[in-house]
Amino acid sequence: MTLADLKQKCEEQGFKYAYGVFKTPTEPPHLIAICRDTDNFMADNKVYNKDTPIQLDYTYTDKDIEQQNKIEDIILADVAWNKTEEVYLSDEKVWQVSYFFEI
Repeated sequence: MTLADLKQKCEEQGFKYAYGVFKTPTEPPHLIAICRDTDNFMADNKVYNKDTPIQLDYTYTDKDIEQQNKIEDIILADVAWNKTEEVYLSDEKVWQVSYFFEI
């Protein structure tokens, strides 16, 4: 999977999606992807394998199991992923769960 594939899968499943931030205010539910620290395999001053760790944040106001199942079973079907517990962001009055995987 590439970042372009991730964007396409998210949009095909009906999610509002952005890399980094939305350019305009966007109401939840939505997905935002960011690249975390890379974990490349290097030797002799050369990168042999590029691993790009991605954090995909799902932000929502109302719990929707169907939406989370779309993320886990369709969008992330081809990657091994982990996720955080659901966290309530009281200053924004939204819930958020983050998925972690490599592409």
